Amino acid sequence: MLESPNASLKFAPNHQPASSIPAIDADGRIRLPGFPVGLSIQSYLPLVHRYTQILEASRILDRHRDHLRLLARFNPALANTGEPQAPLTALSPSTLLPHLYYKREDQTATRAYKLRGALVGMAKTLESQQLKRFLTVSTGNHALGVLKAAELLLPQAVRLVVPGNTALLKLEKLRKAIDGLNANGVQADLLSKGDTFDQARTWAMANQEADDAYLDPYSDPWVVAGQGTLGLELLAQIGDLLSQHPYEEVVIIAPIGGGGLLTGTATALRLASAWEPAFRNVNLRFVGLRLEDLQAPLGDAIRVAQIAPDNLQALNALTVSIHTMSQEDMAQGVRFVQNDLGQTVEGASGGTLYPALKWPDHSPNPRRLVVSVLSGGNVNPAP
Repeated sequence: MLESPNASLKFAPNHQPASSIPAIDADGRIRLPGFPVGLSIQSYLPLVHRYTQILEASRILDRHRDHLRLLARFNPALANTGEPQAPLTALSPSTLLPHLYYKREDQTATRAYKLRGALVGMAKTLESQQLKRFLTVSTGNHALGVLKAAELLLPQAVRLVVPGNTALLKLEKLRKAIDGLNANGVQADLLSKGDTFDQARTWAMANQEADDAYLDPYSDPWVVAGQGTLGLELLAQIGDLLSQHPYEEVVIIAPIGGGGLLTGTATALRLASAWEPAFRNVNLRFVGLRLEDLQAPLGDAIRVAQIAPDNLQALNALTVSIHTMSQEDMAQGVRFVQNDLGQTVEGASGGTLYPALKWPDHSPNPRRLVVSVLSGGNVNPAP
C-alpha cells in the first residue's frame, strides 16, 4: 500500500511533472497532464483536498495491514516479505485476453473493496470524534466491511440497517459476523428497513441517535478516501506494467452505485499520475457502469438510485465516462471471469468486462491496457 507521495519514487527519481503544461492557463484554469481542458479552481481544490485524505487513508490501512492479513490469506508467497508498500490486492492478468488485467478486490478479507472505506471511516471517527457507537446502511458489502473494522477497532456498538432485498448469502455472513462481535463484547445488531437501499438509508438517517457516528457507504468523505487507496495501489501496479510494455492508453473500468469507489480511485490515480513520468504520454481513461435496471437480480451490490451529488461533481471533473449495463451484460461478464480465473464474482464485478469484450474503443490490445475492477465476490460459487 502506498503510504505517501514519495512512494512513487521507485519510478520517478526526481518526481518531476510528466509534461511542461503550465500550472494555470490564460483563462485562469488549472492545467495538469490528463486534464486536457483544465480545471476551474472550484473543481481543483476539492480534488486536492480529497487526495490528501486518500494519502492519510493509505497510512491508516498500513497500520492495520498485519491484522487484516489480506496477502497472507490469498497469497502466502507474498506475505511477510518486509515490503511496506506491497498492495492489499493483486493486479492479475487475464488468462484468456491479453492486455486485460483484474484488480482483485474480491480477495480482501471481506471479499469486497468496501473494507477499505469502512476501516478508514471508523478509525478516523474513533480518533477525531471519540464517538464509539456506529450506524450504517448497506446492501451487504459495506456492512461486512464495517463489522470487520469493528472486529479490529472494538467500538462500543455497531448498528446495521439493510433493505429487504439484501442477498441471502450476505445476510448469512452478516449474522455470523455479528455473533462473533457480540461474543467479543461489541454490541452489534442488524435491522431490516424498507424494500430498497434508498429506503433503508432514509430510515437510518432519520433514526440516527445523538451518540451515533453515521458511516455512509458512499458519501462519507473518509469512507470515499478509503476506497481511493485502490487508486494509489494501481499507480504503482500499472506503473510497473508501463515500464515493461509501451501502452499508449490505460482504461480503468469499475461499477458505480453511489459513486464512492470510482470517485476515490479516479481522484488518486488521476492526480498522482499527472506528475508521474511512468504515465508520460499515456491516455488515462475511467469508465463507470451503473445499472440499466435497478431491479436486475445480479446488480444487488450497486442497487442505488442516484450517484451522491459530491461524487458526481468529482466524477465530472475527473472526466469519468458513465454508462449503463444490463442483467445480460453482467451475466456474460460473470461467466467470462469464471472461465478465466476459476472464481465467481458479483454481477457488478462481471459487468466491468462488458466494455472490454464488446466496445472496440475499450478492448484491450498491444496499445491499450484495460483494468477491470472486480469489486466484490460475495456470491455462491458456480456449480
